[in-house]
Amino acid sequence: MDSVLRPMSTSQVLDRTFYLYRRNFWLFAGIAMVAPALTTLAGLAQVWYFGMPVTPDPATASPEVMRVFFRDIMTRGVIGMVLGLAAYIIGYAIASGATVYAVSMLHLGKSTSIRQAYGRIKPLFARIIGLVVRIFAIAAGPMMLVYAILFGLVIFMATKSKAGDPGAMATALGGFFLLLLAGLGGFVWMIYAFCRYALAVPACAIENLPVKFSMIRSKFLTRGRMGEVFLVYLLTGAIAFGIKAALQMPAYFQSGMFSPHGLHMNAGTLAWIYAAQFIGTMVAGPISTIAMALVYYDERVRKEAFDLQLMMEAISQDPELAGGPVAGATSTAG
Repeated sequence: MDSVLRPMSTSQVLDRTFYLYRRNFWLFAGIAMVAPALTTLAGLAQVWYFGMPVTPDPATASPEVMRVFFRDIMTRGVIGMVLGLAAYIIGYAIASGATVYAVSMLHLGKSTSIRQAYGRIKPLFARIIGLVVRIFAIAAGPMMLVYAILFGLVIFMATKSKAGDPGAMATALGGFFLLLLAGLGGFVWMIYAFCRYALAVPACAIENLPVKFSMIRSKFLTRGRMGEVFLVYLLTGAIAFGIKAALQMPAYFQSGMFSPHGLHMNAGTLAWIYAAQFIGTMVAGPISTIAMALVYYDERVRKEAFDLQLMMEAISQDPELAGGPVAGATSTAG
């Protein structure tokens, strides 16, 4: 414990992340299974309701067929996004809380299990879910609003183009470019907000703080360290994306997703995609969470001398160090 509770550089945080991950792979993979399990169930529910996704060949399909396809695919996409996002947020919130607890035990030289991690976090499930939803709304809300307006603007432009109204089209195009700039600003804000509240879940899970105070705590701990948090997120996110892409891309190529002749997916290809998504999320998902839990401890050591706090607690709990010898000497003298 003494060797790890010291200020760490970004490279040391990453080294410690992969050390804990390698040594406890099945623990973290087992904890992380919740998120991909829920998203897979949500995806299978869509397939059961809508059927297999098939894209008509644009070269041979009639305009009416393409119009119906785009209407259906947009409906399916919106429903799928809502269900998938809800399932992912719930699964991610639960798994991240348990992962943070497991990291805290291992980082401080203790041991734990999947059952113990989830048992410890179980009373905080609703709070952590609420915290993750609130952070997501703050961070991604402006971006989603821009996308919604863009979607409405595209429909408006399509309507006016049929009506042949050049003035309305020019106004719509101007609004379109303004929204693109707003989207860029929303993307920058999203990155900033996620980094700002990156330590809120560790604060909630370890210190048992309410949602509001977990976010305030994260703002305090990340103050002056946003660059390091962003770099850790960027590197661990790139690694996670690479793992998922390596597993899923062959299935997408097999299904013809990148072919100009349209997507034609069979049951085997769809099963491959869902299995790759499940394994990829289970394997790659814990990496960023482990890293953020270590950043949380690193910031507490830097700003609050957390290592000295633990040392004083250990001394106070050890009878030989907390007055045992003195008491013995007094007894002998008597």
